[in-house]
Amino acid sequence: MIEVLLAHLAPGTTERRVVIIHERRSIMDMRKYGAGPVRPEDVRAGPRQEKVEDVSINEKFDCPVLYFDSGDSFLLFQANARAMNKAYTYDSNQWLNQVVELSLGHYTDANGIEKETVILKPISVLQPSADNGGTKAALPARADDLDDSIPF
Repeated sequence: MIEVLLAHLAPGTTERRVVIIHERRSIMDMRKYGAGPVRPEDVRAGPRQEKVEDVSINEKFDCPVLYFDSGDSFLLFQANARAMNKAYTYDSNQWLNQVVELSLGHYTDANGIEKETVILKPISVLQPSADNGGTKAALPARADDLDDSIPF
């Protein structure tokens, strides 16, 4: 519903202006407006857990990017990519819906300066597939005609 109001421009005048008040929209998902890469300042107050929603490759840095259900993302450089591979295999589809913990870490750069970084720790356990990852055995063909003669 759009509401239209007539408003006086100045007290005591007869001049009026039409003011249109737009209806408030239904609930909107605002994650994309506040989302971005997870940085050290995002985990300085304490670790946080995130659920992996999607995985892609960042062409600029040539590394995987995790996209979380919170809307945030995380670049996986070598150490964190290794942790994901070890916990959830090399197949990125196995990474989906897994829960990881992001926490504050530190490293020393080439100049000997200590810097902050974000460390990824896998939390959820990869569940084995129902077929244990193997191929399904084919059932032997069934012969409908069991009256075959057996030569002796």
